[in-house]
Order: sequence, then C-alpha cells, then structure tokens
Amino acid sequence: MNLLRCEKLEFSYNGNSFITNFDFEVNEKDFISIIGRNGSGKTTLIKLICGLISNYAGNIYLHSADIKNINRKEIAKILAYLPQYGVPMFNQMKVRDFILLGRYSSKGNTQFSYSFKDKSIAEKSLEILKIENLKDKNLNELSGGERQKVLIALTLVQLDITADLKGKILIIDEPLTYLDINHQIEIFELLSNLNGERNLTIIVITHDLNIAMKYTKKSLLLDNGKNCGYGKSAEIINSDMLKKHFLVKSRIVNIDNYSQIHFN
Repeated sequence: MNLLRCEKLEFSYNGNSFITNFDFEVNEKDFISIIGRNGSGKTTLIKLICGLISNYAGNIYLHSADIKNINRKEIAKILAYLPQYGVPMFNQMKVRDFILLGRYSSKGNTQFSYSFKDKSIAEKSLEILKIENLKDKNLNELSGGERQKVLIALTLVQLDITADLKGKILIIDEPLTYLDINHQIEIFELLSNLNGERNLTIIVITHDLNIAMKYTKKSLLLDNGKNCGYGKSAEIINSDMLKKHFLVKSRIVNIDNYSQIHFN
C-alpha cells in the first residue's frame, strides 16, 4: 500500500531551482535510507515531505490526500519527524514527563492534563525501548545514546505505540549523530525491530552507507536535489555509485553474509 508520494516536486532557494521534477513514493513497511553528499537536498526533501516547507510546486500525498489539505495535528498522528539535532529538551524535566509531550496531537486546545491512556502509551514506549530505568531521571542526566532513545520514545508516544503502527511513518534525520559504534548499532537494531515487528514505516537520513546496506531495505540517492537512484539498498550502493556521486574509490566485500564497503 502506498503511504506517501511526491509527484513532480519542485523547490527553489532564493529563486534558484534546487529540487526539480522529483518523484518518490513510500510504501507500507518500507525501511528507507536517504543518502547523498552534504548539500544534496536530503534534509530539504524531508522537510517538504513533513509539511514544514510549503512554498513548493508539485504535489505531496500522505495516505492519498494532499498534505496541504491535512490539519497539522492529523499529520502528526500518522507521521513523526525527529530532526538531526533532536527537539528542544527541558533539562530539568523528568523523562516520563517529557515523552508525554508527544501526546499533543491527541489533545484538545483546552485539555491540559494527561489521561490514563496517555500515561499507558508513554509507559509502553519506555518498555519497547527498554529504558524504563530512565523515566525518573532528569534529561540533563542522560548520555547521548540515552537521549536519542528518549527522543525516539517521544515519537512512539506521538504515533501511539499501543496501537498498530501499520500505515504510520517515522522519519529521522541522522539518528547516529554523536553516538559511539555500540549505540549506533543499538539504535538501528531498534529501528529494524520497529519496522519488522511493529509494522512501522521508517525513513532515515544517514551518511553511514554500511549501516544503510545492512539495515535498510531501500535507498534513495540524492545529488543536487535530484533523484539519482531509488531501489534496493544493496543495488543502489555500489562501487560505481560511490565513485560518481561521492568521488571515492571502493569495492564491496562480503563478510559473514553482509556486504560492506572497503575504501581504497
């Protein structure tokens, strides 16, 4: 089932065309990495998809409806976006209180308290991420890896982890920023489980192409705002592509049934 579709998308910076004639679609249970050099348009594309940029030409459809015609709160119930540098974190706030902020899209304008259901969803998100031990900590007490997990928990509260996540989308810009290798693998194992076991559709921007090949099902290659390849990650990420688009020489080797890039 098609969840998100861009048709003939066009976007300009200060009158200079940047994203041009861009087509892209996301299907149910996809796990997609968006790859490309710095400045290739990855974050801009994500912001367009999330409805954060509105002055574009073409169409973006979410669940077959034009995103411009969908209320922001309704979008938030089915699409969660975690930007590259996270969201503002109130350092003296407890983790359990912070992740409840994810319920904003389900609250009325005059509702200022959280229901039993809200708290149950928050507890479930902590359980799924195995961070129940953090709920009484202040945000400023967390390590980088712990903070990233708490931010992902916030998105799961937003999407309601107690319901079926089929048809819902999580978009993360650079989830590996500031994380050591142990936490990098841990985060992608977590995302892979959410995709495989919870039916969550996931899109990630990443510069780690080995991670992309190992965990994501599809990759979208951007260069100067253009779609230069979209398909199975193992087919998109290859030595010819790396030479042409990343200007590096490499070869793909197989280690324990996983493809990895060896840079020459």
